[in-house]
Amino acid sequence: MSRAAMKTIRVLAVILLSAAAARDGLAQNQSPRSLGFTRQFVIEIRNPSGLRLENHPVILAVDAIRAFAPDFNSYNYAIFEETAQSVQLVLSQADDLDRDKSHDEIIFVRTLLPSSTVRLACYYSPTGSFRLMTSARTYARTMGGERSPGAAWESNLAAFEFTAGRIVPFGKFAPGLGLQSLGAPGKTRPDWGLALLDAGQSAGLGGLSLWREGTRTPLMNSPGRDALLMKTQVLSRGPLRSLVRVEYAVADGGESVLTAFFSAFADNPWSRTDLLLGPAKTPGGVFCGPGLEKLGDGTFAVDKDKGCVSEWGRGADGTGGIGLAAMFDPTALAGLSEDDLDRWVQLKIPPDGRRTFWLLAGWEKGTVVPLNPPARNWARRVADTAAELLVPVEVRYSGK
Repeated sequence: MSRAAMKTIRVLAVILLSAAAARDGLAQNQSPRSLGFTRQFVIEIRNPSGLRLENHPVILAVDAIRAFAPDFNSYNYAIFEETAQSVQLVLSQADDLDRDKSHDEIIFVRTLLPSSTVRLACYYSPTGSFRLMTSARTYARTMGGERSPGAAWESNLAAFEFTAGRIVPFGKFAPGLGLQSLGAPGKTRPDWGLALLDAGQSAGLGGLSLWREGTRTPLMNSPGRDALLMKTQVLSRGPLRSLVRVEYAVADGGESVLTAFFSAFADNPWSRTDLLLGPAKTPGGVFCGPGLEKLGDGTFAVDKDKGCVSEWGRGADGTGGIGLAAMFDPTALAGLSEDDLDRWVQLKIPPDGRRTFWLLAGWEKGTVVPLNPPARNWARRVADTAAELLVPVEVRYSGK
């Protein structure tokens, strides 16, 4: 038998064994080293809060892993939870954020009990590669043309579409993925959900603005007026995180303004936004943040202590009641403002130019719906979600 054939058989065996480990766990007393891994370290994840963090995304920086294990190979690893009874594979995903063919982050979704520490074993080999085939719970795609590039990203619970700087959330009738069947805006009616907003010239849910010395610059284009160039790129489709990068630049001079990373995680209904503003553009008085479209018959709520704003009201035709929300570090809030179409959240930009916030949409007919009365309970749900997202989960690495 040729070496190529033997290698193919080994790869198939590893995939099958790993799939069995994910489904049923390895047999008692059987080590993951039987899958061919030669190294091991421990990942400790601590939830310091009294909250149960359901399906909490854990993001591991590959550089931090290599600071502990210099020969770590992000192309040939697997994470396991080992107990006295079984060894269970923890599904994870490695992402390359700058397209240099080197992974920058590893993510997985994990429920963390209150005031708990989870110990997971990471097995790897310094050489070779390994890829687990698993069903996807996220997806992302680019949309639109060269003059109006767009993108969309989703988890199995919610979807978001970016067009000309505006973001429209989609409500889903049931958990699942649907963006592959989404056509041009207004051209098709997907059978898996509905666009909750007709954004028009508003920010929708999460369109951005930049404030310099008190003057707001919307990072959105209007029909026939492309003041900004927007370059969209899908960095990851899944299976556990969909991730889209949008680069904003001034159209006439090509000056870079901002880079935003939009992502959705498996089994979570919100969208995460990570902003990156160049250090030269972060003097005092520079703020950036999302807008929330004003809803018909809307009830607006603010909780500055918990770091969230929310609204429940009437959505696009045929949707009925919907909810919009933005969640953020409360110490980052610089102020709130509004105009005829939107309410705006101004967030301070720290010296490193980075800021994170989250967006959430609810729908009375979909998978994310508050209890009655919806307006009051929507605000409560948003505050509870913000509290969970802002827990400072700690990650450290150790030996056995």
